[in-house]
Amino acid sequence: MRIGRSWLSVVAAALVATSAWSQGTVSPQEVVTRACEAAGGVSNFRKLGFLRAEITSHEVTQDGQTSSTNKVLVFNTEAIAPVRLELPGLGVVAGDDGSGGWALVKGRPDPRPSTTVMVKRMVTADAFPLLLPCSLTWPGVAVTEVAPAQLGDRPTWRLTVTLARNFFHTPQIATVWTVDVDRETYQVLRAESPYTDLGKGVVADGMRFSWGGFVTVAGVRVPTQQTVVGLDPLGQEKTHTRRDTVKWERLATEKTADLFENPIPPEQRPRLPVGKPVNMPNNPPPPRP
Repeated sequence: MRIGRSWLSVVAAALVATSAWSQGTVSPQEVVTRACEAAGGVSNFRKLGFLRAEITSHEVTQDGQTSSTNKVLVFNTEAIAPVRLELPGLGVVAGDDGSGGWALVKGRPDPRPSTTVMVKRMVTADAFPLLLPCSLTWPGVAVTEVAPAQLGDRPTWRLTVTLARNFFHTPQIATVWTVDVDRETYQVLRAESPYTDLGKGVVADGMRFSWGGFVTVAGVRVPTQQTVVGLDPLGQEKTHTRRDTVKWERLATEKTADLFENPIPPEQRPRLPVGKPVNMPNNPPPPRP
């Protein structure tokens, strides 16, 4: 039987492509695109509009102390802002309509100038890992490298993700992460941010994220369970852990109209110093491994 040249060409091209993938020469953007498709697609993700996430967290610190907290996030899936943050246990309600953040603490305005930029970044810190891989398409996120790796018996593509310097609310969260994507299913299996040493005795654990219990919201797959494990300077797991349970709700635009508007009278609103960098608050950020 004779085999036509066109058929041979197709087979040869497929073999070359397979070889390239097996050697890790696939581009970072290809992996991101296929991972987003596996989660429901970037287009569907952006069409979600506003999501409300109610998060209940149970934390065990390195010395065995336990605590439980609740928070509510409301944000735009396409570009984060506008955002709203509620911390019922602390009596905090905060928001940012896109023009600057505000916060009420037990009904009183938060006077710190840093509040104007911190609210969006705090919501981003929680939303970014929960919405991987689609959050890799957000402004301020650059996927710069990909390499073949292994998690247990599952081959993965390991992405290197570089985030803008002001992406998060605290420098204690590293801005270079790794994200592992299953090479067969293209589901995100794990994400890590490393231990940070800011000098002068200020250090923070790294974080290893994993997820389970997924649900589909308007065609997009999101987790209802998230586990965060602390990492030491060598990347080894610590006994510091946090387990999050998440309830998701898609909000109609008309239901969000009053959520982000600044309720503080203009004359009482803090202002950033002109021409000066923002001084981050000295109080510690919300609990994190």
